[in-house]
Amino acid sequence: MKYHTLLFPQCLAVSFMAFMLACGGRGDADRTAGVDTSATAIVKTTATSRVVLVPGLAAGPFKLDDPDHSVLKQLGQPDHSDAAMGKAVLIWYTDSPEQYPLSIFTARDMGNDDTARIQQIRVTSPTFETAESIHVGSTLTDIRNAYQVEAVETYDLAGATYTVYDAEEGIAFEVGPEERCVAIIIHPIGAGRSSYLPLRPAD
Repeated sequence: MKYHTLLFPQCLAVSFMAFMLACGGRGDADRTAGVDTSATAIVKTTATSRVVLVPGLAAGPFKLDDPDHSVLKQLGQPDHSDAAMGKAVLIWYTDSPEQYPLSIFTARDMGNDDTARIQQIRVTSPTFETAESIHVGSTLTDIRNAYQVEAVETYDLAGATYTVYDAEEGIAFEVGPEERCVAIIIHPIGAGRSSYLPLRPAD
């Protein structure tokens, strides 16, 4: 089952506006808590709920070091993939105009572990938030108030320049025009976010 059919439908008459949303609501207790990282809760979440980003550990139900088949089981085959030398980037899109791609970078420890394991997770939906309420759309000032970050990379897209700011806690932020966050990357603590394959979809 594809990512856009499993995680994103709200209601057929409404545009698909948030990452990992589904028709229907949850119980009052869940709404009050507002946070649940289980895969089942993600599928059932409402537009006002948030999905927890844990630096150095997880983006909702997707956890670093988990085997890639754990994601494939939940999301189905990716809409795009790129692989080389035991490393791969898997990308799923939503059906919304914004698309909100989810990218997962996996790698095998060749000769020691043949299982492809999650090394990085990139999210672009504002539904995902850190405990400090940092999410896609937050300003660079907001990010700096919550994390000690340093610029590690820049890239150009559609005539605009974007900068990747990394924090040692295991989280990085892609910041674009008007100094607003456009994507968040979860990676191992202290490892940095560099990879052999790009997490961003092709231009």
